[in-house]
Amino acid sequence: MNRIAALIVIILLLMTAGASFGEEKVKIGYLRFQISLPTFVAAEKGLFDQAGLKVEFTPFESGTIIISALMAGRIDANCGSGIFGYWFAEQSTPDQFKIFLGYGTRSGKNPSFVAVVKKDSPLKDLKDLKGKRVGTYPGASSVELARAIIRTQVDPEGIVFQEIPPSILISALAGGQIDAFFAPEPMGMIAISQGIGRPLVEEPLALLGLEKGCAGAAFGFSAQFLKQNPMLAKKVKAIYYKAVDLIDKDRNAYRPLLTKYLGLSDWAAMNILLQTWMKIETLNKEATQQFFDILYKEGAYKKRLDTTKLYYEN
Repeated sequence: MNRIAALIVIILLLMTAGASFGEEKVKIGYLRFQISLPTFVAAEKGLFDQAGLKVEFTPFESGTIIISALMAGRIDANCGSGIFGYWFAEQSTPDQFKIFLGYGTRSGKNPSFVAVVKKDSPLKDLKDLKGKRVGTYPGASSVELARAIIRTQVDPEGIVFQEIPPSILISALAGGQIDAFFAPEPMGMIAISQGIGRPLVEEPLALLGLEKGCAGAAFGFSAQFLKQNPMLAKKVKAIYYKAVDLIDKDRNAYRPLLTKYLGLSDWAAMNILLQTWMKIETLNKEATQQFFDILYKEGAYKKRLDTTKLYYEN
């Protein structure tokens, strides 16, 4: 009888070990922003577990850091960050990633980026920024995007651009260190809700003439991961597509996850702007190329890229 019991234990141990050895692992990085909602949905709905994946999640504080981690192989997937960083990476070290999911808008209507001044500011439009101090997120692309928007109304020459970390951008405006800031939401929503700021112009990105929209952010795999684990990459991509489908069916049902995972207030989670997660097969790649070209002409990038070749399609 003892032999039978011992045999059963051995069999169970072997079965457990087999499952462990067969378990697929993936390292996913994400930013503490609303763009990461599909990651939270996939985790909450058990999509990774259902696919037999063991996932190591790593939060990052900036797009620059998460792109660096992807390029260095410290993470397998960046889920996700601003598309500008991917373009810089491709320019400096080509062929090190592929984008598998976009995030942005499909039309010229795009409230995701704001131009904000103090609530009591005398400034009325972009032309009034001449000779003023304008804050942006750190990074050349953020500065050049603000410059490109301003150029649609007035020559940005003479405007002083200051790169300021997101954590102190609103306080810099409140304290008078800058006269205005250009930044992604929810910075505008927060500044307005705190009684500090007001919009200088509505939907500044619309001034760029991107009538068909574009991807302003993206989710991507490292080239090394794609080469070593092609089937696993397809599996992860399918999981994110399923999470996006769930969000599209009922966005408000998943907004509370922004409170759980990001620490947003209930009010912010239910009101924060959510753009569209766009599957690569339906993403307007030419429109996103147009977005790159605008920044390239502005001087953000040293050479022109064919961004339509940076996508991962099965």
